[in-house]
Amino acid sequence: MSLFEVHQCTNPVCGLRIPIDPEVNKGAYCPRCGASMMVITAYAENNDVLQRERTGRISVLLDNIRSALNVGAIIRTADGVGVEHLYLGGITPEPGDNPAVGKTALGAEKKIRWSHHHNAFYLARDLKKEGYCLLALECTPDAIPLSQFRLSRGDERPLLLIVGNEQAGVDPGLLDLCDDILSIPMLGVKTSLNAATAFGIAVYWLAFSSGRDYE
Repeated sequence: MSLFEVHQCTNPVCGLRIPIDPEVNKGAYCPRCGASMMVITAYAENNDVLQRERTGRISVLLDNIRSALNVGAIIRTADGVGVEHLYLGGITPEPGDNPAVGKTALGAEKKIRWSHHHNAFYLARDLKKEGYCLLALECTPDAIPLSQFRLSRGDERPLLLIVGNEQAGVDPGLLDLCDDILSIPMLGVKTSLNAATAFGIAVYWLAFSSGRDYE
């Protein structure tokens, strides 16, 4: 369990208030103005959260994700939602080779099952033959808005959620293999979300809202 202290700058003009891990930083001086800091309170990190049993029904394929920070964030979310296996395709950074992955994974990269594959298309094709239901997260004219997606009653196939390259999107070959393509409706001037953000929205919907919750 991690212990934290809340430190506040003694300079009344500044007054910066921040959490400090005393094992990492003494927090004696304000990082903003340089004045001395005082300890306001101390508290322990709250890890008392509801733990759910992993369903073993959702795996993820990251197809040529460029950013190691995105991969780390996706790994942390995937572990939190109980993803069974994370497949890293193409140039997607691997946790063991790129320390930047750990910056956002925060240790989850040591817990989740993952493997790397040079050709995501071949992998997805083989998983479909094994009985997986393939779902791509992509903006296409025929994509189903995420909130409207429902699995057919009695469909107990494991799911493979595919997330593509930040700029190029999901490989067209992978899209052709998919059972369905899912999109996240956008209301602003941008037409898409950051890959890790979009993944988080989609995987939690599949796991807790839509997945086996039939109409």
